[in-house]
Amino acid sequence: MDKHEEKELEAFVDKIMADAPLESPSADFTKNLVQRIEAQQHKEVYQYKPIVPKQVLVLLFIGMVTLTFYFIAQYGLDSDGGWFENLSVEPLFDNMWGWLENYTSSKILMYAVLLFGLLFFVQVPLLKKQLDRNVMLE
Repeated sequence: MDKHEEKELEAFVDKIMADAPLESPSADFTKNLVQRIEAQQHKEVYQYKPIVPKQVLVLLFIGMVTLTFYFIAQYGLDSDGGWFENLSVEPLFDNMWGWLENYTSSKILMYAVLLFGLLFFVQVPLLKKQLDRNVMLE
């Protein structure tokens, strides 16, 4: 009886399918579908907005340039009594790395730094492969 019921059901479905009209999509179906897909792809998840607007940055730049020219015009750049006469930056850079002259590090610190560097450079390619796989799955 099971096979008999299946045959009846199949005959019934064939009859319904024969009576049903064949539907076709509209003429501009593909165009509408592509437009919807493009509209969804162009959505921006995050829109960048700078902290300081461009107009404020331009105004600050113009102000700093104007202030610099004002100081140069008022005090001059010459060394006979000008504002920049007492400005000296050489002492700041004379002994910048002097503390390294007598510095010694232990072998344990050297090995730890080398091991950390080695593990870092091993980990980067592994993480890149994993991220590439995850991006390919999406």
